[in-house]
Amino acid sequence: MEKVRKKTTSFIVLMLIAASVGIFIVFPMYQTNSTNERVTPNTNEEKLEQTLKAMQGVGEVKVYFYYGEMTDAKDENKLFSQYFRGTDQSTKDVTGMLIVSEGASDIFVKNEIRAVVSQVMQLPIHRIIIVPMENKEEK
Repeated sequence: MEKVRKKTTSFIVLMLIAASVGIFIVFPMYQTNSTNERVTPNTNEEKLEQTLKAMQGVGEVKVYFYYGEMTDAKDENKLFSQYFRGTDQSTKDVTGMLIVSEGASDIFVKNEIRAVVSQVMQLPIHRIIIVPMENKEEK
């Protein structure tokens, strides 16, 4: 009788532990907190805008990408290689950018934006155009 009771008790303890672990795994998936409620940028333009806004003196900013012609992969066996990479046969490359910023009227801020974007996007400086944003308060 005591062996049956020990087996039942150990089985119940084991089930409670398994249920607790399951709850700790599943419960956080359904729980929301303030960090999950923030809107995260979806596109690369939005991500770059958020990053540039964080820079000192930039202010409000809008970023527009210019995509060049569709380019094929430079591989003779492109069908074979694209299959294993899981990518499309053609890709769009960013060939230029337009950045409209409140702080672009200051030449130092403008040069800093141009240098940072050139490094991050791996674009030559002459492909990045930065213009000041219209200040609607002055009108």
